[in-house]
Amino acid sequence: MNTVPRAQVLLVVLIAVICVSVGEALLAAGMKQVGKGGHSGIGFALAAASNGRVILGTCLMMVFFGLYSLSLSWADLSFVLPLTALSFLFGALLAHFYLGEVVNSARVIGTLIIMVGVVVVGRAG
Repeated sequence: MNTVPRAQVLLVVLIAVICVSVGEALLAAGMKQVGKGGHSGIGFALAAASNGRVILGTCLMMVFFGLYSLSLSWADLSFVLPLTALSFLFGALLAHFYLGEVVNSARVIGTLIIMVGVVVVGRAG
């Protein structure tokens, strides 16, 4: 396995997680727009494929996949995969502040539990 500094892996995974979180929020916003259009069948697919938020969100999710793959070439899956759970935190924040969703206390507590797990895994070995 390549010898890549842990800080470099962490930085790449963090950038990847930001990309996927923003991508998912954009995809959700775009698909809500598409869903309001009354499209069905191929019209729905074409409306989604031509929506700027859907396109940008999908592109950011592709960037995530590339960076995630790169990270896996540098570090163990058991280290990299738990770090991607940071997307739950970023996703909840984006859901609340960008999409205007209500993030209730159960979701906040669940997200905090996940973050504790991320810290434990990140500090291990």
